[in-house]
Amino acid sequence: MINNTFSGLEMFKVAILMEEEGYDFYSNGVNYTTGKTKEFLLAAAGQEFIHKEKFTKLFNELITNKQSDSEYLFDTVVTKYLRNLIENQVFNKNDKPRDTFKDLKSALTYSLNAENLTISVYTQMYERASQKYVSEILSVILEEEKAHAAYFSKLLQEIIA
Repeated sequence: MINNTFSGLEMFKVAILMEEEGYDFYSNGVNYTTGKTKEFLLAAAGQEFIHKEKFTKLFNELITNKQSDSEYLFDTVVTKYLRNLIENQVFNKNDKPRDTFKDLKSALTYSLNAENLTISVYTQMYERASQKYVSEILSVILEEEKAHAAYFSKLLQEIIA
């Protein structure tokens, strides 16, 4: 999915869009749920929001240092292109939210799969990062995503048992 020609700034832009997509997906799921499922989705949306904020902060710090090279990243066509690269790759908007979030088990199963896909995308970004600072940041985010996946997996195992 991610090719070798993306810069660190482009990778962060893609990551911001992925986290936005996750936040929107989980927030939308809240509308179809109650109780523990709703609490879980609110927490998952919160995690996506925190990651988006981290990526945005890092993106803005990098932009400050490379203004002349990065103006194109604010172009709506470029943003749309990058969004299209990831759209429905992790959070499939074609899934029916009522089915995806019909109960806590379904929500956890879907969320765990989404986390694993996110880990896959970030791993590809990490493996292709040519700048050390990008690798270091992606390494931290990857560990957080893996912790989320482990947490979701634990919760799923608890309700299955």
